[in-house]
Amino acid sequence: MKTLYVMKKKVYSLLLVGAGCLVLPLSAQRIDTTHITLCPAESKAAVRDVRLTGQLTTRGNSDFRQLRDLCWQLARLDLSAARVEHLPDNALHSHHRLQQVVLPERLKSIGRQAFFACDSLQGVLRIPPMVREVQTAAFSGCARLTEISLPADSLQRIGDFAFSRLTSLRRVRVGAVRPPVCAPTAFEGIDLRRVRLEVPRGAERAYREAEGWKMFFSPAEPLPEVVTPVVIPRPALLTLTAGEPFRFDRKFSIEAAPELNNERTHCLRILEERSEARVQTGAKGARIRLLLQPGLENEAYRLSVSRDEICIRGGSAAGVFYGLMTLDQVMASTPVGRCASIPQMAVVDGPRLALRELMVDPARIFRPIEDLKAFVAEMARYKYNALHLHLVDDQAWRVEIKAYPRLVEQGAQRVGMDDMQMPISGYYTQQELRELVAYAARYHVQVIPEIELPGHEVAAIHCYPQLTCGGKHVPIRTTCGVSNELLCPGEPFVYEFLGKVFAELAAIFPSPYVHLGGDEAGMPPLAAWTECDKCRALKRRLGIERNVREDNWQLQKYLFDCVIDTLRTKHGKTPMFWYETDFREIQPGCITFAWRHGLTETAIRAARANGARIMLCPGEYCYFDYPMAAGDMPEVNWGMPVNPLQRTYSLDPAWGMGTDFEKTNLAGVAGTLWSECIPSAERLYYQAYPRALALAEVAWTPQAVRSWPDFARRLRHVQTDQMRRGICGSQAW
Repeated sequence: MKTLYVMKKKVYSLLLVGAGCLVLPLSAQRIDTTHITLCPAESKAAVRDVRLTGQLTTRGNSDFRQLRDLCWQLARLDLSAARVEHLPDNALHSHHRLQQVVLPERLKSIGRQAFFACDSLQGVLRIPPMVREVQTAAFSGCARLTEISLPADSLQRIGDFAFSRLTSLRRVRVGAVRPPVCAPTAFEGIDLRRVRLEVPRGAERAYREAEGWKMFFSPAEPLPEVVTPVVIPRPALLTLTAGEPFRFDRKFSIEAAPELNNERTHCLRILEERSEARVQTGAKGARIRLLLQPGLENEAYRLSVSRDEICIRGGSAAGVFYGLMTLDQVMASTPVGRCASIPQMAVVDGPRLALRELMVDPARIFRPIEDLKAFVAEMARYKYNALHLHLVDDQAWRVEIKAYPRLVEQGAQRVGMDDMQMPISGYYTQQELRELVAYAARYHVQVIPEIELPGHEVAAIHCYPQLTCGGKHVPIRTTCGVSNELLCPGEPFVYEFLGKVFAELAAIFPSPYVHLGGDEAGMPPLAAWTECDKCRALKRRLGIERNVREDNWQLQKYLFDCVIDTLRTKHGKTPMFWYETDFREIQPGCITFAWRHGLTETAIRAARANGARIMLCPGEYCYFDYPMAAGDMPEVNWGMPVNPLQRTYSLDPAWGMGTDFEKTNLAGVAGTLWSECIPSAERLYYQAYPRALALAEVAWTPQAVRSWPDFARRLRHVQTDQMRRGICGSQAW
């Protein structure tokens, strides 16, 4: 099939990014062709206007995947002459630069989240005449759309949240005399008093009476009562009791000790979001009480609800906070996510595991500090208590270190992440990270920094070549994979560098933990040290005489031992690291992460033998950057396996080792979100949820009360509540 390009003369543009300049080719400002897949990479990276006319591909590295992920500057998309009947799920998901789209004339359905969070999409959206269905959250968050035009005869169904949070919407034109089936949430989050609904003459009465449409004509209905509370993670014990419910449509007070002022603020926020409560200081009668109760374990709580009182008692402020998170979900347990009352109940609850972590990787693709704050607030709803930040890698250095300014001046920007040829830049100032730490503390989430060593350090080596063997000058990596450029254990500057880096980090992060990386150091592992004169000299000094693989792992141990000693003696930190099978000795008290597929039991045996603790994040259960189902995002990657939701839920953190292992060696569980294929904040949530909900229940809820069918039932409600708040996880389960 012939391909035509409308090309401009090749020029170069200086794009200011952070502290540096990136040179980008500007070829193919406009492309008119059959398939975007036929265009060269530089054209896709530069294009702003695309017209496609072929039979478009929808699976794998398809036309839609490439439009979404590779055409990062795309502003106008004309598919009117393209041949495709079903716009696939996530087709242009969170493409923030897309301003205009003309949909295919022969289109019959629009998939889930097809244009989710395309918040630059503006003006009039015309749904083609043959479209039968607009699926869940298809245009949710397209906040600049002002008008929607729906076809006359073909449209049969509009799904949940299909046009939610379109805050600029002013007119909806529907051509059908008979109202299409419309989900009650289809236009959620819109002030419908400001929207004009236009329907055919004589059809108004039918629309006034039809579900999903009648809200355009009538005021909001009274808030419903909660009948069956829905909570994730499931509490250890939740018992409903007889009696009149606690009603929020009356005056009542909140009582909290001064040390629980933060929790009182959260309580007020929850009441505002979930009810029409009228809180009044000193009001007589009904009240909400927040109390500390000596004798309860640190994060445990007790929640009781009677007709006139809600009482939350916690073993600490964190325990009270988790009681409030349960109250928040109880109040959201209605079809509208808000309530007039909740039933009387008693909840006895506390965590199974002490450390419940999600890891975010801003090194590969940067996430601004406000994105991290929002992520913290969401994860805290489900009782996670640690955000692990993977701050450095081969692709970037993301944290300001005042002793080494070149790390962010030269190591925080590049063009490209695998086939996504877009500029990626940004770093966190120390002040921003302090603000994040303080913000997270209000949600009882600690922030754990990770600085990789001796591998995954190409960005630092790029800035300071003396860190590596032979002082090589190497470019920042723009692809995934494993680099052979390592920190040199025989170079004194390496220890000086790491000492100053960790000293500055210790002043920023009060968490008792620091993660040291330790994984995937070269292919083959540590081979870069074999021919290094400084490494050989260090081996001789340490009495290591043979030049074989085991010798290099002894150098690795020496490097780690030096850093661990510094962290413990100078900064009072507990070191963490990714477990590799060649770690013959682990210093007692360290925390090692079991992450490699199929090697969890090996890692557990090593931790127990060395008196160390272990975090479980086995890839086959806990790697949330993996697709959740075949064909789900990310469609193109380096060979990731599918990681289904039910498999994540099936994880037993005790790994069949019994309660002694759980109490003595098990530190917690972690879900990881490596970001090579996560180019937007919305995609971060998509990959994290709902598997992060499953892992939250794994980490919190006693094994005996966990049930997959019950979790699946509760999950549908919680995902609906997330979508109402603009968070759309994968629904491919």
